[in-house]
Amino acid sequence: FFFDRFCLWPQGLRRRMLAAMLARFGRTLKFMVALMFLTMALTKAYSIRLYSVKTYGPLIHEFDPWFNYRATEYLAEHGADRFFKWFDHMSWYPLGRPVGTTIYPGMQFTAVWIWETLKMVPKFKVKPPDYIRQSFPFVKNVLRFGPMSLNDVCVYIPAWFGSVATLGVFLLTHEASRSLSCATIAALVMSIIPAHLMRSIAGGYDNESIAVSAICFTFYLWVRSLRTKNSWPIAALAGLCYVYMVAAWGGYIFVINMIGVHAAALVPLRMFNSSTYKAYTLFFIIGTLGATRIPVVGWTPLKSLEQMGPLAVFIGYQLLEYCDAQLRKRKDVTWKEAAALRVKVFSTAFIA
Repeated sequence: FFFDRFCLWPQGLRRRMLAAMLARFGRTLKFMVALMFLTMALTKAYSIRLYSVKTYGPLIHEFDPWFNYRATEYLAEHGADRFFKWFDHMSWYPLGRPVGTTIYPGMQFTAVWIWETLKMVPKFKVKPPDYIRQSFPFVKNVLRFGPMSLNDVCVYIPAWFGSVATLGVFLLTHEASRSLSCATIAALVMSIIPAHLMRSIAGGYDNESIAVSAICFTFYLWVRSLRTKNSWPIAALAGLCYVYMVAAWGGYIFVINMIGVHAAALVPLRMFNSSTYKAYTLFFIIGTLGATRIPVVGWTPLKSLEQMGPLAVFIGYQLLEYCDAQLRKRKDVTWKEAAALRVKVFSTAFIA
């Protein structure tokens, strides 16, 4: 009423401006609500994983986490070079175990990097406001920041990465659906879903605790690289995230095969183009080269039958791009001529 009565602009323009203002206010309000629920999901994902710490203190539990912690201690004390040459006579006794070439070292390196970084943080204390402590009961009366022991870093890593995985699912869902509501619900589910919760409890210092986060961000960055024709360089980040996933857990085979299947499905869906070709090629080259640098993996990505599918998709993409490049040079090419060229190229490649 105030806007219509006192504004000197024409009535049609006034109504359009009011509608635009209301639409912008609605989008801002929706974003703020989604941000509030995302913050709640991240904090709940962290706090619910601290149950064992609140009950028993910062202790590492289960057998595998203890071995992983022992390997992390060795890495922190002797460095990466000696770590990769380490033969542990106390494991698999009396045979021993060449740990450096049989372990996925991503988690150990992550813990040591965080530990070294925290050593550079000066000690200080912060007293949170009352409304923060009332909204988030797990927040202590006094927060202390500064260096942490290596044991404490290893204990808290699963809880930290539980929140990181929740954020990754939020981004992936939003990229796939373009809906803040769907992304928020997915984050809330991911923060408490038992299948992830049981592998990321504080003190459960095992590979899956960080690998799930790497999986979520690899998928998100891959999908993000396909958003527009100019988004393909983001596939390089997806490749680097995949390399981190390879270093963290042997389940990387599922990740590369899933992306390979998705890339292959884009062809019959008529979504293959130069941007898609560049994205998958960049991802596959960076990811495969990085994976072969992990000692426990070696040349497995190029020799294992389980990973031949993504390699076949990579080769198929090269042939399809070659065909498209040849067709772009010609004019007035019919559908039959284009199909004949593809059949000829693929047949030649198969025979060769």
